[in-house]
Amino acid sequence: MLGQVASPLGRIRELFALPGYRPLWFGAVMFAFGAWTERVAIGWYVFDKTDSAFITAMASAAFIAPGLIVGPIAGALSDSVPRPRILASAAALKMTAVLCIAVFARNPEASLPLILGLVLLSGVGLSLNISSLHTLSGDLVGSARRARAISVVSTGQRAVSAVGALGAGALISEFGATPSFLLAATAMLGASLSYRSISEPAVRRTARASAFLADTLSGLKLVTRVPLVALLLALTVIIEVFGFAFMALFPALVDRILEMDAGGLGALTGAASVGGVIGTLLLASLSDRGRLGVVFLVVIAAFGAAMLTIGLSQWFVVSLFLAAGIGCCAAMFDALQWILLQAGVDDALRGRALGAWNVAIGFGWLGPLILGAIADAVSVTAAFAVAGTVLLATAAVVSLGARQLRTLSS
Repeated sequence: MLGQVASPLGRIRELFALPGYRPLWFGAVMFAFGAWTERVAIGWYVFDKTDSAFITAMASAAFIAPGLIVGPIAGALSDSVPRPRILASAAALKMTAVLCIAVFARNPEASLPLILGLVLLSGVGLSLNISSLHTLSGDLVGSARRARAISVVSTGQRAVSAVGALGAGALISEFGATPSFLLAATAMLGASLSYRSISEPAVRRTARASAFLADTLSGLKLVTRVPLVALLLALTVIIEVFGFAFMALFPALVDRILEMDAGGLGALTGAASVGGVIGTLLLASLSDRGRLGVVFLVVIAAFGAAMLTIGLSQWFVVSLFLAAGIGCCAAMFDALQWILLQAGVDDALRGRALGAWNVAIGFGWLGPLILGAIADAVSVTAAFAVAGTVLLATAAVVSLGARQLRTLSS
């Protein structure tokens, strides 16, 4: 019987045998492929156009800044509107934004503020996707399999992201940024079509929220009502600002320290994605048992150590391994946040919990700006050193003081 499957491979097969999970997984994978292809292309396009780590960081920040405003709305939508419809619309919105970027990027005189505005629009699609993707996973597989389902989706996303990053780097080196943007848009179209094929479970269709404004406000109140949620979201802000800024710093790292071109950026980003695959596979084997709160804190510390070290490396092969470590920690941190936040609230509030998480990651735009400014004013090494030190200190302080988090499981 499905419930008696014990082997790791069998446990994964069990998920894909459940109605709706296969198109959800495929849609998520295509969305991730398009998103990472887009981010590599934007990062190199802006850095090549401006030769500024700070302005490149602004472009990276534009992907996540919309979460500050869109997050609560996306969370309330997720708890009141069919989630497959939200996911399909989010992918279509990103596809439209990326197609527009592809058109404007062909013009050497293209307005950079216009490009950044389109990146902001693309970021709205990302916020909508996040709030519904991992809540729909729980709807389709049940709460007992939710942690495993999130981990397997994340594994697929990270695996294909490595291909997207490497492919984007190669395309940019040979043909410029436009083909990479077109590839990203095609992937978003595939994601939208796959999401549209999902039929939401009947139990979800009978549980619509009555007041959209009240849902939005209740999502924000989660922060003050549930101490564990407040702690997790505070950690998200810190790690987003000083950890996930690595993508914004990679173009400058490749150019100024490793002295390579867009192919090197694609390889470094691809290594981070490969590390993400390893991390989510490891998490998939742990997610149904054990103290995930302890794992969470170890991941933050390891994230900080890898950030601190990569800024010191002048050897490409060493940097690839460190980038893989960063990607591993980033992927595990994200997936653990999605798992632990949903474990800390009632089922009816899961979408709003992830909406509040969107608000938290919306503060991540500060990281690329702060660290990008340090990279331009001092050095890329100094920027990574600041980021790594903050993450290590955060892990140490929380490990000593947050007993509830240390004992938390899925």
